[in-house]
Amino acid sequence: MKVEELRLALEQLGLSTKGNKTKLKERLKKAKKEAKEVKKEEEEEEPKINKQPFDYYLFFDVEATCIENGGFKYANEIIEFPVVLVDGKTFEIVDEFRSYVKPTINPTLSEFCMKLTGISQDTVDNSPIFIDVLNQFQEFLAKYNLFQSSSAVFVTDGPFDIRDFITKQLEHSNIDPRPAYFTLPWINIRKLFKDFYHQTQNKNINGMLEHLNMSFKGREHSGLDDARNLAYIAKRMHEEGCIFKANCKLQKRQGNRKSR
Repeated sequence: MKVEELRLALEQLGLSTKGNKTKLKERLKKAKKEAKEVKKEEEEEEPKINKQPFDYYLFFDVEATCIENGGFKYANEIIEFPVVLVDGKTFEIVDEFRSYVKPTINPTLSEFCMKLTGISQDTVDNSPIFIDVLNQFQEFLAKYNLFQSSSAVFVTDGPFDIRDFITKQLEHSNIDPRPAYFTLPWINIRKLFKDFYHQTQNKNINGMLEHLNMSFKGREHSGLDDARNLAYIAKRMHEEGCIFKANCKLQKRQGNRKSR
């Protein structure tokens, strides 16, 4: 570099431009070395986020008909079917799908159910039946080529939504065979959270949020709001280095109704 070029480079860095060519070159070389070291330190301080195994994550949290103290023996029917779609690289929300569902076995909601979920009788009366909702959802999946050219996995708060509520609803609606995407292994975020943070027991949504010093956004037991909060929890876990691999798979009928 010429003397004029050296002085210009030093001036842009806010450094002295005095001295002969040798001094100027030494000063510029030292400045570049220091800048490189600072950059390296900054990069080392930044959390390293590992690549996730799926292109997309579908946070899924249904609401279903229920009665007080009804237990798992009650013929629960899905009345809200929400999915929050998250990008596997950034864990930012990409899109959402939500439909309320009209129950057909016990079409009248209990007072307990309406108070718990915030879903009114008018809402379900004017909603499509489950098979129609499922068809709409499959159009949503096709929009992003999910489970096709784009890999995807469901994420649920415990095993209940897919293992129990979807299984029951498919039987109620006489849907056979079971949709392929509901036969695949999925992620139980309660278990993943417990393992990642070395907890002694599973935590529900509020328990996970409290552990992360976060608070619930929206209305509790709104399926969509629950799914959004699961996505917020997952984003924090992703930023802290958690790998979201499937850890739950379909078994024969088992278990108890979802506990909140």
